[in-house]
Amino acid sequence: MTNKRQEIINRIFAAQKDNGLWKEIPPGHKYYPDYLHYVPNFKASLWTLILLADLKCDRKDERVRKPLHEIKRHLFDKHYGIYSLKEDHFPIPCLNGNMLYLDCYFNGTPDENSQRVLEFFCKNQRFDDGQYEEPKNEFCSNTSCYGKHTCYWGITKLLKGISFIPQKQRSKDIEALRDKCVDFILKHKVCFSSRRPDRIMVKKMDLLTFPNMYKSDYLEILWILKREGIQSNELKSALELLKSRQNSDGSWALERQMNNMTSSIGPINRPNLFVTERAKEVLEYYENLSQLSS
Repeated sequence: MTNKRQEIINRIFAAQKDNGLWKEIPPGHKYYPDYLHYVPNFKASLWTLILLADLKCDRKDERVRKPLHEIKRHLFDKHYGIYSLKEDHFPIPCLNGNMLYLDCYFNGTPDENSQRVLEFFCKNQRFDDGQYEEPKNEFCSNTSCYGKHTCYWGITKLLKGISFIPQKQRSKDIEALRDKCVDFILKHKVCFSSRRPDRIMVKKMDLLTFPNMYKSDYLEILWILKREGIQSNELKSALELLKSRQNSDGSWALERQMNNMTSSIGPINRPNLFVTERAKEVLEYYENLSQLSS
């Protein structure tokens, strides 16, 4: 596993340009400059850093410093205190959750930008489930993220970012935001419709995927809940789904592939080291809890 992981990490850094960045759109591109470091999916520097973090790249590797700094500088909206793509889908919780994750993973603690991000979403993040359950706020014109059903990816990515904040550095407001994210996920039993619990909530959410860029599969969500020590009967269906996908040799396959990444992490529909590692981590944790409580 260590050798395979390092081989992929080495390929990713071999693709890094002299300026420390990965694939960039040129001036004159229709998305330049607003989407710089975000487009193209999934070769731009933002996505490549997520891939490195999910691969457990050395947090102290100096080669991540320049791209992370450039992404922060370019995407940060100083007026609102969040990361944005200008007017598009403002305020984009999933982007900010991913940036919080990268900052806390590589730096070990939220910086000033991340603190402002957390303040914004502690105040403004919504948790609507089919209707506007609280009065609309000024950002509800963005119905993609804050429609009648709040975008699930925004919530899962915010929680992922929060899960990398050291416990002692979490304020009461951050803990309250974390709890709301967890409650919303449990309301959907990780990946099921809150109204039709026998039905997967979002198409392809039940396919094992690695890495998870702005969408999450059910395994990543279970892994985040495990990181937070969440125990609930509402996890049972998702855990049973995960067990059902295990191969006879004890591995799990990569069932959905992220295309156009800086480096492949293995072929689709074949046993995958990183999916298997994450699945075992989740199941061992929850099986140990069951044994302790029995």
